[in-house]
Amino acid sequence: MERELIDYFLIKACNASIVAGEQIMKLYEDTKEFDVNIKSDNTIITEADRVSHEIIKQYLSQTRIPMLSEEGRDMLFEERYRWDLYWLVDPLDGTREFVNRNGEFVISIALMSENKPAFGVIYIPPQHKLYFSDPDRGAFCIDDTRTLGEEELSINRLFPVSRKLEREPWKEGTPLRVAVTRSHMNDETRAFIDKLKERYENVEVTQYGSAMKFCHIADDKADMYVRFSDLFDWDIAAGEALLRAVGAGIKHIGGEEITYNKVQLIIHPFIATFDSVTY
Repeated sequence: MERELIDYFLIKACNASIVAGEQIMKLYEDTKEFDVNIKSDNTIITEADRVSHEIIKQYLSQTRIPMLSEEGRDMLFEERYRWDLYWLVDPLDGTREFVNRNGEFVISIALMSENKPAFGVIYIPPQHKLYFSDPDRGAFCIDDTRTLGEEELSINRLFPVSRKLEREPWKEGTPLRVAVTRSHMNDETRAFIDKLKERYENVEVTQYGSAMKFCHIADDKADMYVRFSDLFDWDIAAGEALLRAVGAGIKHIGGEEITYNKVQLIIHPFIATFDSVTY
């Protein structure tokens, strides 16, 4: 893609996530109980999921690129398998954390090119923090979007107000900081951590909800994210783009590469970390 086109897509995704995040926070800070429903796949959905989806759809539809969203309509493989370029969106990743009001939920948007994430945007509404990657420039963070004022970001303004994320790969002899899921902890994860503790002298384990774990690796607050339960394409695509921009990566437990836009949009267990970490 040409630079001008990437810039146009990136700023649309950034503004969409910020505006959607503001609306999510209005619902989050409301004192009334959330209206929670169960979807056909046994996951939960709230009004915040739907509101965020509609706002993001409004922004991204201006790009005339198809959007595959967790809260959008089901699209058959026959409809989407030939897409060269499309948006992959989770309007509210961490709905359970949203309902529990622990602040660990995000908005994830990835631009997919030939079924690989070209760039990713992850917005953490309770922290007003925006993470994003650029295929040429690297990974960045705006630590507090409230300082930007009410005017929407332009591409010329985006990078000057952002902090570039530059971190070293994990090094032997330093603590290995492992992030795991808060809501889906299981025996496989515990067994894996026990093996890490046998291999490495100092392993620090923290639990977080949602794709925040990818942000922590990119921002030098974690070195590994291990997941032993299934997710969906939209849960990890933006995170993978962010990781690759700082020199990390993500693979299935057996070492296979992550693949997207399969018949079933399911991502099996994986580990996200640096090549310097062996397990």
